[in-house]
Amino acid sequence: MRIVFTDCNVIDVEEGCRVMPDCDIYVEDGKIAKICPHGMVPQGWKVEDMKGAYAAPGLVNMHVHLFGTGAPSKILAGGKAQTAVLKFVHTPLGKAVLGLLVQSAAKNQLYSGVTTLRAVGDFCNSDIALKRKTARGKGSARGLKMLVSGPAITVTGGHGAGTFAVYADDPKELEKLVDVNVGAGADFIKICVTGGVMDAKRRGEPGELKMSAEQVKAVCDRAHAHGKIVAAHVESRQGVEVAALNGVDTIEHGALMSGEAVKAMKARKGAFVTTYSPALPYCKLSPEITKLNEDSTYNSQIVLEGMRDSSRQAYAEGIAVGMGTDSSCPFCTQYDFWREVVYFHKVGGFTPEQALSVATIGNAKILGLGGVTGSLKEGKCADIVFTDRNPVDDLTALGEIRTVVASGRVIRNPKIKRNAMIKEELDQIMREL
Repeated sequence: MRIVFTDCNVIDVEEGCRVMPDCDIYVEDGKIAKICPHGMVPQGWKVEDMKGAYAAPGLVNMHVHLFGTGAPSKILAGGKAQTAVLKFVHTPLGKAVLGLLVQSAAKNQLYSGVTTLRAVGDFCNSDIALKRKTARGKGSARGLKMLVSGPAITVTGGHGAGTFAVYADDPKELEKLVDVNVGAGADFIKICVTGGVMDAKRRGEPGELKMSAEQVKAVCDRAHAHGKIVAAHVESRQGVEVAALNGVDTIEHGALMSGEAVKAMKARKGAFVTTYSPALPYCKLSPEITKLNEDSTYNSQIVLEGMRDSSRQAYAEGIAVGMGTDSSCPFCTQYDFWREVVYFHKVGGFTPEQALSVATIGNAKILGLGGVTGSLKEGKCADIVFTDRNPVDDLTALGEIRTVVASGRVIRNPKIKRNAMIKEELDQIMREL
């Protein structure tokens, strides 16, 4: 298909987010053929008059789970209800329901402007199956680019063990789990080095170390031998040291690094990925609303400060910094990546231009896709979001997207069913920032 989006204000995220006014964007066979000043359109091109809309690159969400909606639930804390759900998921009917759920989640990501995502832990290889489907141009999420890990890998009692993570303790057995994921079609390996907020046993210890240096090294060495990078759930200084010094490529969530860890991450060209979207609501909202206990609320503040400080440290040290939502966690919907961009600016202390750049070309480069997507350049995939307001002036404009283009697929006036309670609570947090 040959289509031209006329009368656009194009945002160049690789040049300080400067705005190029009055442009036409020519798209052919899913790629940007030309960006030029607004003018006469040659015959043979379908014209889409954007009437002065702002064109930004499609957003890139670095940290997603597709198996949930973000609605708070006590099931997430464990117990009999969780056991029953996990048992159902592994039945034929349960797998079918799971497939519909992850497809709906991916569609919502896409319709909210996310044209590329990285899924960091699933059930029953459901993300891998969805990626194959969308790559064939099938389903409601077609056009969406996906990088998937399959189930995360951890140790007995580790974060996510028995839910979205498989586990073993012997390094040789951990290596086998890597082989299984790679054989199933994983693009990268996700491990859980520390515990998390919801499974912390004590106040003040949200990132209890679960995996030893030997175990982390075994997984990383095996993954690297397959040509795959390793992303790690880490929420403490001790966990950061173990991850950074034993081969992890991207540290998710994060905490401050020692000088030695900084050197290791720089040498590996690694990255830190912030996820403010769960941490901020857990800190700001009462346990009655989040359905978490008071210790989790306290620990969330520690995690929030850790990822804020470590992202600033990483950026100052020349280490790449990315962002993701941790969708499926309570109050982390599949359609609110725009909020993460705002949090990155207001909580993380980065400029709006830096936030938008990280959410697009920065994240794309971390994924190794900087030559494919992440900015609006001739020859790149046609991954574009159109907004009526300039997101550089006000990042909340990304929450009001008029049109999404994903690999050339045009989605006009994308409609998403939003959870009214979650929206009300998150809007109040946004007003207080």
